[in-house]
Amino acid sequence: MSFILIVCLGSNSFAQDAVPGKPAEQTTPDKPATKTIPSDFTANLNTTFFSKYVWRGLELSKDSLVIFPSLTIGYKGFALNVWVDLDTEFNNPPPGKKSKANLQETDLTLTYTNKIKPLKMDYTLGWIYYDTDGFYGDSSTSNQEVFVTLAFDFPLKPMLSVYREIETGAAWYTSLALSHSFKIYKEWTWDMGGWISYIYNKSTENISAMDDGNIWMGLTIPVNSYFSIIPKIQYSFPLSSTARKRIEANSFNGQDSNFLYGGLIFDLKF
Repeated sequence: MSFILIVCLGSNSFAQDAVPGKPAEQTTPDKPATKTIPSDFTANLNTTFFSKYVWRGLELSKDSLVIFPSLTIGYKGFALNVWVDLDTEFNNPPPGKKSKANLQETDLTLTYTNKIKPLKMDYTLGWIYYDTDGFYGDSSTSNQEVFVTLAFDFPLKPMLSVYREIETGAAWYTSLALSHSFKIYKEWTWDMGGWISYIYNKSTENISAMDDGNIWMGLTIPVNSYFSIIPKIQYSFPLSSTARKRIEANSFNGQDSNFLYGGLIFDLKF
């Protein structure tokens, strides 16, 4: 299920990095004037291989490799992202389904991103559709969110994201993220960051509390001007006793609330 989410923006989908994937970065490569593809057209093909799927602190896989293919097409600030969760050996398959190579989730995200230059701020408006077939019994389950993200061009790149559930009931999820990158060798960059979050859901869970926190580190290794390999590690933890009980109750063994996971990301941008 993100910017990069908005990410992305990050994911955020039920996804990944729990921060939604944001539209592919706007670039203007040096291309011949006769090129038929507009200079403000962008495309990003991204595939993540991770040891665990954690979304907003919740454990959604156990002891298996998870694969997250993601495709983003952007034009003049608008972007469409399709994100998939493929669990190679899901530990709790619904009745009648095999556990190996189980497609657990497909997310569709539409966004519009623009700048407010005097404030040194990018804003993203978006809509996410989560198709979570596989997590909740033998029938397909879906939900939808709208969101807004404010990303500031200040030190530590603060980013505020607010999500509002619009299908299953009134629920809000708010996160504040910080990040920093610096070069360590040629074009290689060492990246690090984290976020804290707050959840408000009086419709289905009767909860209002600080929710999950996450810290992460990654190394971006450009292979060429289009393709990069990114080893990444993350640590997710609850920010309150309410969140800890909720996360434990939704874990596979009913006891875990802290998760260390990571893997490799292969990123192709045009």
